[in-house]
Amino acid sequence: MWRLRGLLAIALTMTVLLMGSATAAQAHDELTAASPADRSSTAVVPARVTLTFAEPVLPLGTAIVVTGPAGQVQSGAPVLAGNTVTERLRPGAPAGSYTVTWRATSADGHVVSGQLAFTARSASPAPEATRTATPASTSTAAGTTSAPAVQAAPVTTANASPAGTAGQGSSLWWVAGVVAAVLLLAFLVARRPRSTPDNERDHRP
Repeated sequence: MWRLRGLLAIALTMTVLLMGSATAAQAHDELTAASPADRSSTAVVPARVTLTFAEPVLPLGTAIVVTGPAGQVQSGAPVLAGNTVTERLRPGAPAGSYTVTWRATSADGHVVSGQLAFTARSASPAPEATRTATPASTSTAAGTTSAPAVQAAPVTTANASPAGTAGQGSSLWWVAGVVAAVLLLAFLVARRPRSTPDNERDHRP
């Protein structure tokens, strides 16, 4: 009887441990889809790599590294949106085989990782800045011509007087003032009444 109870207790304990292990395994996140897909072939190197997980992932510890014929081509930090993680790729990446190495942190803190690969038959488009460069000059049948230089118009000032006019005007005004003062003094002196001496007044009839 006691032996039967012991066996039942051991079986129950093992069942609980197995159920707990299965629950913990199911709690960990896992990769469910990828773009480009693993072992796929694309016409050109894609502009981005997108990974989709079963559950949302945490930013801390999540990373995607994309390596091709010219080395790593990922650009910036991965962008998380719900249960997807997107990594941008640099423009102008060459054709060839690429490897995507990824790592993601599950919501429970558990880190999952993996690797996939794809092949691109053509390089990705070059950056827009290098394809739309503006030439500095325009070439014609007669040769290379450039826009004529714009010459600044001479600056003129309204009512401008030649050099020395201001000084000459001041001198003329000073001379005119002196002459006016002399004339005024002469006028006052001429109008002043003459005084008659006392001896002349005594001999008047």
